[in-house]
Amino acid sequence: MKRLLLIFALCLFLPRSVSAQSSSVDDFFRRYDASEGFTSVLLEQKMMQMMSRQAAQRGDKGLAVLLKDIEYIRIIALKGGDSGMLVRDAEAAVAADRKFQPVTSGTEDGQTTKFYIRETALSVKSELVMITYGAKETVVVNIYGEFDLKQVARLSSIRPQ
Repeated sequence: MKRLLLIFALCLFLPRSVSAQSSSVDDFFRRYDASEGFTSVLLEQKMMQMMSRQAAQRGDKGLAVLLKDIEYIRIIALKGGDSGMLVRDAEAAVAADRKFQPVTSGTEDGQTTKFYIRETALSVKSELVMITYGAKETVVVNIYGEFDLKQVARLSSIRPQ
């Protein structure tokens, strides 16, 4: 009985303790968040919920569900300039967290884009990192929450009005 209680307690608290640890990707975003010359955007869970309601009002239920289940989206961007260090740091952060797996990469019009995903067995939450770089701009996007890769492509349909 004690053993069963211990296993139950571990199942309850282990996911929280794992998620509370700072990851190399978190450290990367903290480092560049307030750095001069970089644009930083953080869309918190409340913003995602508001966007979800707006999508539902427009009749896009699929997008509404996706947005509701995303906890945050973080973006670091550098327009032009020397982006070599930013790209190296982003790729090193992803490589340091061995749970990230490359999904796909491609190059178009001189811009290279790489996608990495981290899925855990203990949680239904996933984490996606997208690194885009080239002569025009460099952008690193981090999405965390409940989603699958097909759903994430729907985010490109969101346009400011």
